[in-house]
Amino acid sequence: MIAQAFGDGHRRALLIGTGTYSHPGLPRLLSPEVDCARLAEVLRDPEVGQFEVQQLVDADRSTLERAIEEFFLTAQRDDVCLLYLSCHGIVNRNDKLYFAVLSTDPERPAHSAISASFVHEVMDECRARSIVVVLDCCYSGLFIPGAKGSTSAGFEEALAGHGRVVITAGTRVQRAWEGDHSDVDTPALSRFTETLVEGLRSGDADLNVDGLITVQELFRYASERLHREGREQTPRLGGEMQYDIVLARVKKKRRQRSSRTTNTKESSRRTASTRTRSRPEAPWRMSAASGPARQPVLSDGTLVVHEKCSLHVIDAESHRRYPLTQTNYIGSPAFHKGAAYFPGKGHWLRSVDLRTGRPRRSARLQVSDGLLGVCTDVLYAPGPDGSLHSIDLLSGSIRWSQPLGKTAIGCAPEVAAGNVIVMAKEPRPLGAADQGRGRVVAVLETTGRPSWSYQPEGPLSSDWVVTDLGIYLTQQVESSRQRIVAVDPTNGEPLWSFDTAANLAAAPAVASGFVIYGDVDNRLVTLDAKSGAQLWERKTKGRVLTRPFTVDGTLFTADRSATLTAWKLSVGRKLRSHDLLVSPDRRGRPAVSNGWLYLTDSRGDIHALPTSLHQVSPPPTEVTVLAG
Repeated sequence: MIAQAFGDGHRRALLIGTGTYSHPGLPRLLSPEVDCARLAEVLRDPEVGQFEVQQLVDADRSTLERAIEEFFLTAQRDDVCLLYLSCHGIVNRNDKLYFAVLSTDPERPAHSAISASFVHEVMDECRARSIVVVLDCCYSGLFIPGAKGSTSAGFEEALAGHGRVVITAGTRVQRAWEGDHSDVDTPALSRFTETLVEGLRSGDADLNVDGLITVQELFRYASERLHREGREQTPRLGGEMQYDIVLARVKKKRRQRSSRTTNTKESSRRTASTRTRSRPEAPWRMSAASGPARQPVLSDGTLVVHEKCSLHVIDAESHRRYPLTQTNYIGSPAFHKGAAYFPGKGHWLRSVDLRTGRPRRSARLQVSDGLLGVCTDVLYAPGPDGSLHSIDLLSGSIRWSQPLGKTAIGCAPEVAAGNVIVMAKEPRPLGAADQGRGRVVAVLETTGRPSWSYQPEGPLSSDWVVTDLGIYLTQQVESSRQRIVAVDPTNGEPLWSFDTAANLAAAPAVASGFVIYGDVDNRLVTLDAKSGAQLWERKTKGRVLTRPFTVDGTLFTADRSATLTAWKLSVGRKLRSHDLLVSPDRRGRPAVSNGWLYLTDSRGDIHALPTSLHQVSPPPTEVTVLAG
């Protein structure tokens, strides 16, 4: 849920720029002064940012530290506080970040510069729920690891639905670049700040076209623009943010008067254009996560991209971006009819509507992180005490609960052949050499009563596949190779086993009577699902990054060489390929619907590609995000 645009509190900004330095080891910077001036201009604009702005340029250390302290400590609960710094960034031998000021000695920054830790300490004492820090300096990415990562109830209550977030011009090792100063009398903005100012001023950073520009939208806009321009800067976003923070409105553009006929025609063209863009017939791409994330899940017409503790939700047809959902846990949620299910505070089951971000009614039950499974309107949820619960999602009632003993559940429950299948690991005494091989347990889908259990000969990996024809487990044989074991889902009896030549790079897949896997030596192998016999083996350009997946007899793999490859499943013949580096997801895979592939790339963007891959040249371009 996005915070209200300009709520009841004050909107305050402190902009600090230092371009003049007394020490010869710190060269003069021309951008900081103009950075602050231009950013102040757009933030102050009552039609855009409506901030109360204070600027400090080339001030001494004591003045700046006093101003920063005053800025944060006088803030009230409902205020939005934005701190911006444009200057040299200095890193000492212990990788601690400092912000250079007028009299800074780069060899002695601890006594002459503003430390990142000082800023963090003052922020911790600030009562404002919405704090944004923007850093345009070298090595600014070091500021993010210093932020507190507490997820305690007290910290979340202090955020009270808003957040504390940091946007940096680059990573912990990158430099930040000034603009083109061909005319010294008219210095240019720095590369990073220029994108921020332009995104706010023009309104182009309003990616979902709802009239508001949030922190995440501005970050994605800046990242995309720097990437397109070939800048050697990779902005970073971090901190604690339960809900997005609105930074600005989109300034309304004045329209020239026209006749009623002209207005009608223009309206018709806009309507037709909107309709066309909402149903694209060509590949498209749009920003989703801020970096590598899991492959998208398609749920009730929405694409859900899971990034750490956040769910990015996008309408698959119109590209409308829905409110960000925070899960508080890194484990995978379960999805059912437009809702996400995951553990909330205290491991209590929580349900959230994907389109609105609002809570839905759910059973009062404690569940384990990332271990929820859904099948036919029923949620199967292991509890922290080792019990397995069956919950009717239509009524919210608990159908049954079955104790499984003192076991640790290793994977989300799966349903096959009338049984709920669970991978469990028995605890071992401290110091025991054997860490436990684990076992597979089945209970009846209707009653929860025990059905059967299977004890493997070696440790089990969580890379498994459960179908009505077989349960395909991955068992560690040696440190460098594994064994795929097929088990009958009706009685737990082993059917066959196959020793791999190397460890699997991602979880295997089962489709059309084939078991398919890729290993760490770039082999792509298919087995007969009934007998375990090897059918064919091929080489991929790089190690596979996701679980292989199939569409109408075509097998798709995505590997580290930035290649998405289509294969004829029955014989292993390479059909076509497309250049794309997807985000690694060991047990996930791209979503498929109506002849389209939906993939998350290594930068967090979603790509929509036709399954034929014939329409993919030239590369897909970013789509216009439509307002809902």
